[in-house]
Parts: sequence; structure tokens; C-alpha cells
Amino acid sequence: MLVIEADRRLIDAELRQALRFGRDVPARLALAMRYAVLGPGKRVRPMLALEAFRAAGGRDLAAVLPFCAGIELIHTFSLIHDDLPSMDNDDLRRGRPSLHRKFDEGTAILAADGLFAYAFELFALAPGPAERRLAAIRVIGRAVGPSGMTGGQMLDISLESRGERREARGESARSRVLETQRKKTAEFIAAAVVAGAILGGAATAAQRKLRRAGLALGMLFQMTDDLLDSGQASEAGRTTMVSTCGRARTEGRAESEAKKAERLFNGMGVEYRPLAALPELILRRKS
Repeated sequence: MLVIEADRRLIDAELRQALRFGRDVPARLALAMRYAVLGPGKRVRPMLALEAFRAAGGRDLAAVLPFCAGIELIHTFSLIHDDLPSMDNDDLRRGRPSLHRKFDEGTAILAADGLFAYAFELFALAPGPAERRLAAIRVIGRAVGPSGMTGGQMLDISLESRGERREARGESARSRVLETQRKKTAEFIAAAVVAGAILGGAATAAQRKLRRAGLALGMLFQMTDDLLDSGQASEAGRTTMVSTCGRARTEGRAESEAKKAERLFNGMGVEYRPLAALPELILRRKS
């Protein structure tokens, strides 16, 4: 827990520094971007990148912290989009008004766009070997693109619009939910792990193992989200692992993903023990 808190402080400091805009950024846009990013947040994805960097042998934090900040900016971009009226239409995010409610829909869209673009500027300007930076950027870009997060969001809204996910609890429905959650959530979490390891100098074989561990961790994170949100009024009519598979089965699958992620991280060596401790923390989290 001490490591997690120390990591969070490092990442929050990097985010505050990154979001100190000059006069060339419109004041309302800058305010909206800071509101969205600097509010309450777990910082799970950037912490994964930071710990993977250290485990892979990285020493100069200046090479990874801009990536940590950019990863959190991309995550926030995705949350802003999720909350929009055309998506999940949520009024609250992390106990506060969602961005389009605090400001307006147009400002929210532009703030999200700005965060997404700015993340890649931070990646490009980070110090360190160019080949590592390019490899990490490619991993992140793929995870949030049409075959990753964006594709997962498309699956989510297209299936909801046809009502398919509300109608059945069979294997086909479960497979669609699992595919959507893998693309929408797990791919980016895995990319955060792999990108951090790349920046730290991990070999290709290690990157492949870490991707498997990261995907398991990502599926676990989404399943625990579904379990925590189950029964809330805001979740009425939405399809999740719980509504499709039932609570008991979702809990069983979450336990299985946690064990898989822990086993894979432990199999990487003692350097990865901080990462191996995270699945249990995620499984038992209360918020």
C-alpha cells in the first residue's frame, strides 16, 4: 500500500505539471481538462506502467512519468466520452458532476479531444531511447484504436441499440460481453503494463507474457466494477457481466482472472512482485 500511495503522488505531481497550460490554450478548455483529470482517481493504469518500468529494469523515472501522465489523460478522455448523452448519459463521475454537466456538452467533447491529442505529445517529448518510445506508443495506440477501446465502445453502443444484450443470458450473450469488455477495458490496461515494461527495457518474450497478465488484470478490473455497480439505479437496463452471467458466476470468473494475473506476474521473477500483489487488491476493492 505504501508503494501505491507513493506512486500515486508521483503521478499526480506529473499530471499537475502537465496541465499547467499557457495563454495559448483557451481558459475554459484548460479549466475543463484540469477538472476532468485532477479530481478523485485511482491512477491504476499509470501506476501499472510505472511498476512495470521498474520491474523491467528502468531507473530514470523521467523516461516513464510522461507516459504515466499521458496514459491517465487517455483514460480520462474515455470516461468523458462514456458519460456523454450519446453514450451512457451519466450525470456523475467519481462523485462529482460529469464534465458535460459541469460545463456543457461541446466543452466536454473538446476537452476529451484535447486530452487525447496532448497525451501523444507527452509521449513524443519524453526522454529516453527513441526506439523504446516508438514501441510503447504503438502498443498504446493500438489498444485505444479501432481494434481496442474505440472498437469496444462501438460494440457496446451498437449491441445496446439493437437490444441484443438485454435479451439473453446464454453463451452468445456472454461472449459478446466478454469481447466488448476486453476491447473497451482490458486492452488498455494490458497496454499500460507492456508500455511501461518496454520503456524499462523488457525483452520481446517478457512483453508477450506481460500482455497476458495485463489482459487478465483488465478483465478482473472490469468484473469488479460490474460487481460494485450491481444494483445501483444508474445501472438499470445496462448489460454487464453480472446482468448477463449472474453475480455468483461473475465473482467466480473474477477470482479466476485474479489468480491468473498473479501467477503470470509471479512467473516473471521477484522484480514483478509489486505487480503480482495488485490482483488481490483489485479483487477485494470496495470502490
